Amino acid sequence: MRRTLQTFNCAENQWNTPQYSVSTPLELENLLANAEALHLSGVWQNPNLREFFFHQLIEELQTNKSKLQVITCKESSLNAVRFNAEFERMIQQIRLYSVEGKHWSEFEDCADLPDRKLIKKYLPIGPVVVFGASNFPLAYGTLGGDTIGALAVGCPVLVKGHPLHAGTSYFLAELVAQCVEKLCLPYGLFGHVMDDQYQLAQLLVRDNRVKAGAFTGSEQGGKTLHTLAQQRDEPMPFFAEMGSINPVIVLPKAKCIDTHISRLVGAMTQDAGQFCTKPGLICYPESEASPFLSAFIKAIRQATFFPMLHPSIVEKYLNRLQEIEDAGIEVTKYSNGKAWHGVVAFADMTIHEFLRIKPLHHEVFGPFTCLVRYKDQEDLLGIWPKIHGQLTTTFIGQDPEASTFYTVASLNCGRIIHNQVPTGVMVTRAMQHGGPFPASSDARFSSVGEASLMRFLRPITVQKCDKH
Repeated sequence: MRRTLQTFNCAENQWNTPQYSVSTPLELENLLANAEALHLSGVWQNPNLREFFFHQLIEELQTNKSKLQVITCKESSLNAVRFNAEFERMIQQIRLYSVEGKHWSEFEDCADLPDRKLIKKYLPIGPVVVFGASNFPLAYGTLGGDTIGALAVGCPVLVKGHPLHAGTSYFLAELVAQCVEKLCLPYGLFGHVMDDQYQLAQLLVRDNRVKAGAFTGSEQGGKTLHTLAQQRDEPMPFFAEMGSINPVIVLPKAKCIDTHISRLVGAMTQDAGQFCTKPGLICYPESEASPFLSAFIKAIRQATFFPMLHPSIVEKYLNRLQEIEDAGIEVTKYSNGKAWHGVVAFADMTIHEFLRIKPLHHEVFGPFTCLVRYKDQEDLLGIWPKIHGQLTTTFIGQDPEASTFYTVASLNCGRIIHNQVPTGVMVTRAMQHGGPFPASSDARFSSVGEASLMRFLRPITVQKCDKH
């Protein structure tokens, strides 16, 4: 009998009724064969065909938006406001990446030499496997940026849907299937599998027909899959975005500090802190400890509580808080008493305590942040050897470039923010969403914005000689 899985509604504290089938290795084999055949045929390299497909896909998504919202909100526990924002981002990504993909299909860099002509082009790398993220069912999910970016440059895509929002994943995959059928497009441009264990993920990454992988999730999961990708007979690039602590540095005598604290607490607690760019470490001057902590506690007591994505994520979050407490650090917690809602929490300590406690040096996925008091800016130089690469580093205060550790911070993150919060990643060519390890597996690339398409291209030079 075929194995099935269910999703859970944390907002209503109950299992959702639908049962979703787990894919079989045979089904995966058929999808891999179709993807390889399509890639070798070159059909999907036609940018006009892709443009036709994306136009139809947007139409299908907008027509079925209300149905998608019901499914997604029930199994992710995200509210309608968040759904609409993420839906619009998904549509925006399709539009922008469609144009960008056509640009790369037409791009040529030429050099006319005395005895030859060199023409550099970019080709799709081949079939790409995408692992959907748990915390963004739409923007980073089945039809999220990784999938659309790979399709936009001519790569067939195989999606391993996330089991926490299986209904959303299956629904979106079915919309793609309808587009393919309506437009009489070739099979193999998109494949979808579902699994709540590890077998299919490992089979996908180990298969030499897959030429690149994209992943958004935990450090442990990303490192495991990246290692498998490098151990193949034919190693492949595997682009893993693995989260971050996202340190915030409050400089001495920062202006409007209460406003900044309120915004940081909002970014920390929004949707139960389940963002890869949530501020998880806030360093502030010890000389200003009393007013800072007073304003922080005031803001956190006014914070809104949100349900988390799934009971398993709640349990992992609470276990991480317990791990910190077991290391001798006091954790202050606030709860609304509702099942599966994120417990808002923080710990306050000296920088020397922070540097000593290893559990604090890794992301805590949920509405928790670590407050760290520092005496002088030289103290802060010891942070980065402990936390390593980050997606973001934020500076609150005047002239952050003049601080003694600004250069060090820039060498250890993908995005530096001045006087704002790290959440709210924008889809634009100028965005860099990635960073030195372990924030991502390759700091040279972004997983958001038009520049993210470069992950799925490879250059080729055509050398011509007109003389015979």
